Amino acid sequence: MSFVKSLLQAIVRLDGEAVVLHVGEKPYIVTPTEQVDLATKGLTIDAATGILNQLLPIDPQNALEELGAVQYQMPPIAELPGEHFTIVVARGGDDIWIEIRRRQVPDEDRVPLEMFAPTPQSSDSPEPAQPLPGASSIRKMMLPAPERAVPTTPERVRRSAPDRVPPAAPVSPPPPTPVGRVATEPLAPPLEPAGAPAPVVPLTRSPIRGDVPAPLADTNSASLERVLRQAAARGASVLYLSSGARPSIRIDGDIETLDGAPVLGPNEVESLLLTLMPERDAEALRTGAVSEWICEIADLGRVRCMTFRDTRGPGGVFRLMRPRGISVEQLGLSRGIQGLALEPDGLVLVAGPRSSGKRTLISAFVDLINKRRRDHVITIESEISVTHDRVGALVSQREVRGGADEMLAEARAALREDPDVLVLENVRTPDLMHLALDAAARGHLVIGGLAASSAGDAIDRIIDLHPAELQRQVQLSLAHGLRGVVAQVLLKKIGGGRVAAREVLLNTPAVRSVLAEGKTSQLPLAIEGGRAHGMTPLNDALVGFVQSGAVDVREAYRHAADRPGFLALLKRQGLDTSALEKYA
Repeated sequence: MSFVKSLLQAIVRLDGEAVVLHVGEKPYIVTPTEQVDLATKGLTIDAATGILNQLLPIDPQNALEELGAVQYQMPPIAELPGEHFTIVVARGGDDIWIEIRRRQVPDEDRVPLEMFAPTPQSSDSPEPAQPLPGASSIRKMMLPAPERAVPTTPERVRRSAPDRVPPAAPVSPPPPTPVGRVATEPLAPPLEPAGAPAPVVPLTRSPIRGDVPAPLADTNSASLERVLRQAAARGASVLYLSSGARPSIRIDGDIETLDGAPVLGPNEVESLLLTLMPERDAEALRTGAVSEWICEIADLGRVRCMTFRDTRGPGGVFRLMRPRGISVEQLGLSRGIQGLALEPDGLVLVAGPRSSGKRTLISAFVDLINKRRRDHVITIESEISVTHDRVGALVSQREVRGGADEMLAEARAALREDPDVLVLENVRTPDLMHLALDAAARGHLVIGGLAASSAGDAIDRIIDLHPAELQRQVQLSLAHGLRGVVAQVLLKKIGGGRVAAREVLLNTPAVRSVLAEGKTSQLPLAIEGGRAHGMTPLNDALVGFVQSGAVDVREAYRHAADRPGFLALLKRQGLDTSALEKYA
C-alpha cells in the first residue's frame, strides 16, 4: 500500500480534492484552482489494474466486475489523521476510471480509530459480540441520498462532472440491499457533506450499472427521464419510443428492445414525452409537427430529443450524447495519425461510411490540439455532442442546424475570425470543399469529415464534386495542400462492443505525384508501399483483427473496400477463408 499512501499524501500536500487515474491519460490531482499532473506518460491498463488491486478488497473487486462501477469507503489511515478518502471506480472493458476523493473530518466530529476495532469477547461466551452503538447509523450516513442531483459540467472543468457511480438507498430491512453498492469494511466515521464532489467522468461506453431503474410496469408513474436512465444503464446511444411498441435502444449499432418495458399505447407515449418536453413544443406534439430540443439530465449529460407522429401515433428519438470526449490514447491512434492533428497547416480528411465514428475521431483530434497547441480553433458542427473546455487552445464550437448553405456561410464567417484550425464536420458540397482547400492553402489547418469507404474513395469523391473543367485544378490543390486521410470503419467485436479499423494515407512525395497527375487508381499501391512512412491499408487492419480473434472473418469481409485483396491477404496469412467462399 506504499504507492497508494503516496498518492493520498500527495492529495493532502497539495490540498487537493481528488486524484484521478484513467487508462491512457496522465494521472492528475484536482485542486480548487488547477489540475496537477503526477506523471509524464499516460496510465497503462496493467498499471491501472495493479493500482486497483491495491485499492479495493476482494468483495468490491468482484462487484466491479459484475456491475461495472463501485464505490468503496477507505478505512481511516493513522498517518493521515482527520482525512477521509472514498474510492470510486468505473470499468468498461479495458477502460478503467479510478478516483480517490478526499474529505477532511473536523476534529470535533472525528471518531477514534479504536471505535472500528472488533469488540473483544471472552472465549467461553456463546453469544457473538454486539455491534457498536450507532454503527448502523454510521453506515447509513456513508450512503448518499438516492435522489441527489449532481450538477454537470463539460469534460475537465473537473469539480462537478456527472457522478459515475450509481446512487443507492440506505440499507434498512425489510427491503434488500441494493446491488449497486458494496458494503464497506471497516466502517468509516460519519461525514458532513463537503461541497461539490470531484468528477467521475463516464467512460466511452456505459457499462451495465447496478441502479437500473425498475421496468415501466406503471406508465402513469413513469417519466421519460427514467426511461432514458434505463437506456443509459444498458450502454445505449439512442432511445426510440413508438406508439404500439416497446421502447427500443441502439447498442453498438444494433436495435434492441428495452428489457422489461411494456408495449406503449399512443396516450402512454404522449404522457412520457410531456414529462420532459418544453411547454413551447407541446402543441407540436398534438398537431403532428416535428419538434426538436436539447435537455440536460443530471448524471446523464445532454440528450438531443426529437418527436414525431406517424400512422400509429406519437413517437420520439433521443440521442444520448457522451458528456466527455475521447482522447487519442483511448482510441489507440498511431503516432502517424496523431501527427496529422499537429500539422501547422493543410487539409486533413476523416472519412468513413455512415455511423463509422467520424465525429468521435474528429473530436479526439480537437482534444489533442487543445492539449498540445496554443491556437485558435473553430469547429462548425451540425450537432455539438462533446464540448471542449479550454486547456491550451481557444476552442469555439458553432452548431449549425441548417443545410449546406448555412454551413458554408458559417465557415466563411469563421475564417474572418482568423482561426489557426478550422474543423468542418461534413464537407459534402463543392463550395465547402473549395473553401477548405483555399483555407488550407492560405495557412490554416482544416480538418474535414467526408462520407467515403476508403482513403482513395475520399480523394475521388472530392475530385468528382467539381465539374470537369475544374478537376485538374482540384488535383493540384490536393497535391500541395493535403496532409493526410484517415478512413475508418466500425466492426462488431466477438463477445460485444465495437472496434475501429483505419486506413491511413499520408501525402508523401509518391502520393503527391499520384495526386498531381490525377492517377488516383494508384493510391492503394502507394499506401501499400508507404508502410514505412506510417501508412496503413484498410485490409491490413481488418486482417489483424481477424488474426487476433477480435472480429469474425465475415464481419471484416463485409467492411472491406477491396474484398479480393482482403481474401488474398487472409490466404497469405494462412487464415481460414472457407466461411467466405459463398461470398467470393
